Amino acid sequence: MLRRLVAFLLGHLRIEVSGGRIERFLNLALEHNLALWNIQRTPDVMRVSLTIRDFLAMRPVARGAGVRVRLLSRQGMPFILVRLRRRPALILGALTCIAFIIWATSHIWIIKVQVTGPKNLDWRAVKAVAAEAGLRWGARKGDLDTRKIEAHIQERMGEMASWAIIRIQGTRAVIEVVEKVAVRRQGEVGCVNLVARRPGVIEEIIPFQGEPRVKKGDIVKTGDLLVECAFKYWEGGRPMVLPGTELPQRESTARTLVAQAIVRARVTHSRYEEIPLVQTVEVPTGREEQRWVLRWKDQSILLRGNEAPSFAKYQESRQTYGLPSWRNWRAPVELVLVSAREVEVRREPVPAQAAVEKATDRMESQLRWILGPSDKVTRPLQAEILEQTREFLGVRTTVETLEEIAQPRAGQPLPAPAPERTGQNSVHP
Repeated sequence: MLRRLVAFLLGHLRIEVSGGRIERFLNLALEHNLALWNIQRTPDVMRVSLTIRDFLAMRPVARGAGVRVRLLSRQGMPFILVRLRRRPALILGALTCIAFIIWATSHIWIIKVQVTGPKNLDWRAVKAVAAEAGLRWGARKGDLDTRKIEAHIQERMGEMASWAIIRIQGTRAVIEVVEKVAVRRQGEVGCVNLVARRPGVIEEIIPFQGEPRVKKGDIVKTGDLLVECAFKYWEGGRPMVLPGTELPQRESTARTLVAQAIVRARVTHSRYEEIPLVQTVEVPTGREEQRWVLRWKDQSILLRGNEAPSFAKYQESRQTYGLPSWRNWRAPVELVLVSAREVEVRREPVPAQAAVEKATDRMESQLRWILGPSDKVTRPLQAEILEQTREFLGVRTTVETLEEIAQPRAGQPLPAPAPERTGQNSVHP
């Protein structure tokens, strides 16, 4: 194996020996210390492999045996390099591919969150907190300090997470989080109600655990009880009622529990804001000043230019030049080019249509933040101009959505308030 590796690195040839006395050729090759391998013999022809040096020293051996030698192929690194020299584009492509692979494998491209516990902690929240500490898609592995990120997650989510650990597996980062479990005293039973997190008109309620206190068509306000954290029953058995009449409420509590249900309601979101009809813009004048600053650790040394630009209004940009980093090491010195470009402030009018579109975009941005994966818009967004002056435009945007409005709240079984009956009217939160 070692001989083949050396032969590949130094280069070797494949030859064909015919005519004369082939046995004599083999004996003379052994006497001259010629290394032959991969020998294939037929009655009239023999094929062997040998190094370039032995091929150049083989002429007296071939003459002494009276054989003819024909070169079949050239193999090994020297011949590959000679062929590659004629194809610079291939070499450049291979080097570029290798550089890209090295760069790609030094970054994080997959972030996975594993939550152990009651599953009350949203994995998206863990991912967002980790991103605050630098662990995000495309982050360089050499710049990540897993202990600091773990400490940051523990600090931000200490009320819900017992501990967190981060494992780097190639280009994937795995965040393992263990939720805290509430410790109850012996004999104590937990009770979690479902209440409304925003006002709306109940459209659908599917209870899994607990006693529903609302039904389709009821209006609820923020904080109203939706599902009670108790298993209720009729103490005297199921009452007899006339056909078409509603059953009375169950009054006796068998046990408390954690209420679970799907409660969807129609919610009307409304937003009023005043959009300025005059905006200030900064227009570059073409004048520019530059200064070079040498930064050594926490100190800055001015090499060229003024300490501050001579312009009253300007836009500043920075370009940093430094030595390349290696793993967790960074060079303590860097050169910073600071460019200051003078700008002139102007006041420009804003068309009314552009102001309305701006208010609509802000409302859509707010909806993207508010709505969950299962929520949807039932009526398209509408914009109404309520006030218009020379300085601003008052715009009210309204949209109706179908949302999951139930949220947990700890407590004891509560008496149900008498719900307000309604038709198809909208509710403004």
